[in-house]
Amino acid sequence: MKKFQLLLAIVLMGPLLMVAQTPELTSEKTETSDLKTDQSEVTNSKPDNFWRKHNVKFAAVPIINYDPSLELNMAALANAFFRVNPTDTISPLSMAGAMVGYTTNETWYWALYTKLYFNQDNYRFTLGYGDASVNFQYYDEIGAGFIDFNTLHDALFIELQRRVYKRWYLGLKFVSHQTLTSFDDDDGESGEPQRENMTNLGIVVSHDTRDFIYNPHSGDYLNFKTGHYRDAWGAKYEYDKYEFDFTKFFALSKNEVIAARATALVATGDVPFEGQYVVGRDDIRGYADGKHRADQVYNIQGEYRWNFYKKWGMVAFAGIATAVDNPSEINFKDLLPGGGVGLRYMAIPSEKINIGMDVAVGRNDWGLYFRIAETFGDK
Repeated sequence: MKKFQLLLAIVLMGPLLMVAQTPELTSEKTETSDLKTDQSEVTNSKPDNFWRKHNVKFAAVPIINYDPSLELNMAALANAFFRVNPTDTISPLSMAGAMVGYTTNETWYWALYTKLYFNQDNYRFTLGYGDASVNFQYYDEIGAGFIDFNTLHDALFIELQRRVYKRWYLGLKFVSHQTLTSFDDDDGESGEPQRENMTNLGIVVSHDTRDFIYNPHSGDYLNFKTGHYRDAWGAKYEYDKYEFDFTKFFALSKNEVIAARATALVATGDVPFEGQYVVGRDDIRGYADGKHRADQVYNIQGEYRWNFYKKWGMVAFAGIATAVDNPSEINFKDLLPGGGVGLRYMAIPSEKINIGMDVAVGRNDWGLYFRIAETFGDK
């Protein structure tokens, strides 16, 4: 019952705020007959006015891809973009969405999420909830081979930021994350499950001068987030996470942009297996097998974006990453290169929101990625 109530809250959060901040429709007519007629007209036009006033737009992407770890991945991703307050022209479009997927290695996942910008972009609120059963692998250095494991995830994410000075934002985040992990033994049988409570609290500091949130042409975006895992709020292991990323956007022309990004993901203390970082995803595309895993991951990446014809565009990207337990272990020969290309289609031109697909190659690995909005966006 609690899970159903939470899902309902996430689904209704955006629409309820939109309704609350929609200016009332009033009539100046005073005669009874005219008033009834006017009320009828308002009632009939209200649905159309509501969608138009809040600038509601939709984007959806079917996802069919393959990688050596998850095998064939079939999923759907759908987002709605809207303005919380129709009179607020400063805040970027807010977003609410859902995703669901299944892979042929019997992994499944789903999530509901929303990111709200409101009050002249003075407040930014993120809420998300999802479940997953992930069949993945890690590389055993001693045995020189991969070991399969399954992890059940149940996660809730809440973050609120307030603008404190010019384009600087300060806030708090709360993550309730429960995992249940089973590792396969030498005979391929699952061992005793390991249950972890990874609930954490942290602070969030951001600086954001991007001209468009979902597809920047200029500006920069900085994030610093912490996560503190303590017995006081249920965490089994006591450790800390510090996540930093900085992205700078350089406009080469009206239709060309270069994005440069640096990321540092650091975990310190009694870090459990599920608390480690894995090389991959947007920060260094081209790695999907889970081989490179450690307490700390560092990435540098650049991306060239070109809108070559009307709503169509392409990207080319390259970067390097490393996974270590201590910065002193960073070695040039162990750096992990990755790069690739992608295709884009501008689904919502007014906000420059793209949908697209990337293909990338790493060292003895590769990945295929579908997306709504560009890489290096809100995390």
